[in-house]
Amino acid sequence: MLSSIFLGCSPSNNANSQNSQSIANQNIQSSQLAQNNIVFRDSKGNILNQSQRDSLVSTISVQTLRTINKETGNTEYILFEQYEDLRGYIPDSVIDNLMEEATILRTQGRGALLQKRVSDDWLNKELPNGEIVSLDGSIKELNSFKDNLLVLNFWYINCGPCIEEMPDLNQLVKDYEDQPINFLALTFDTVEDVKNLLLSTAFNYQIGSIPREFMFQFSPVAPTHFIVDKQGVVKEILVGAYPDIKQRLKDLIEKNKN
Repeated sequence: MLSSIFLGCSPSNNANSQNSQSIANQNIQSSQLAQNNIVFRDSKGNILNQSQRDSLVSTISVQTLRTINKETGNTEYILFEQYEDLRGYIPDSVIDNLMEEATILRTQGRGALLQKRVSDDWLNKELPNGEIVSLDGSIKELNSFKDNLLVLNFWYINCGPCIEEMPDLNQLVKDYEDQPINFLALTFDTVEDVKNLLLSTAFNYQIGSIPREFMFQFSPVAPTHFIVDKQGVVKEILVGAYPDIKQRLKDLIEKNKN
C-alpha cells in the first residue's frame, strides 16, 4: 500500500491527472521531459515507466515523496522504501526533517506534526505585511498592528472548533481590556458573511477578511493562534483547538507582554 508524505502544497490539476498515464508510460531522459506533467522516479532519480513503477510497488513496501521540479514545473513522485534510500538524491536536511516528522506523527500524532510545521515556518519570523478588509469596509495593513503585543487568531465560519472557542476568546479580551494589547481575528470569509454570523454569535476580537491564499500561508489548520511582539515577530504559536485555550493564551500573553 502506498503512503504519502507531501512537501509543499499544490492544488490538484485535472490536466496533469489526465496526462499522468501517458507520461508514466514513457521512459524518457530528464533532459527531454515535457513541461507541467506528472513524473515517477525511483529513489536514485531514474524516471520510471508504468511497468517499472508497477513492479516496484508490487515487490516492496513503497512510500511516495511529492516534489515540484522548478525547471520543468513537473510534479514528481519519488518511490522509495526507507528515507535513507534518498541519500545523495535529495538534500540530507530534507531527509532528516522527513525522518523527524515521521517520528512525531507516529509518537505524538497529526496535531503535533502540524504544530511543528507551522512553527518551523513562522516561529521567530516577522509577519509579512498584507491588506485586511475590516468589517466597516476600510482597508488596514497587517503591519499597522505593530507597537503593541498582538494576539492573532486564524479562523473561518464553517470551522466548528473556531466558533466553540469564541466565548473563551471574548473573556480573554475582557481580561486585558485595560492593557495595550491588540486582539485580531483573520478569516478568508467575506465581510458580509462574517457580519451575518455576528448577528447570532458574539466575537469581540477585531475581525478582518484576507484572501484565502494569504491565510493559508500562515497555517493549513484553523483555529491557529499567534502571539506577535511589538516588532511584529511571531513569538508563540498554538495550532488547533484546545479545551483550555483561554488559559494557554493567557500564559503566553503574560510571558511576552513586557
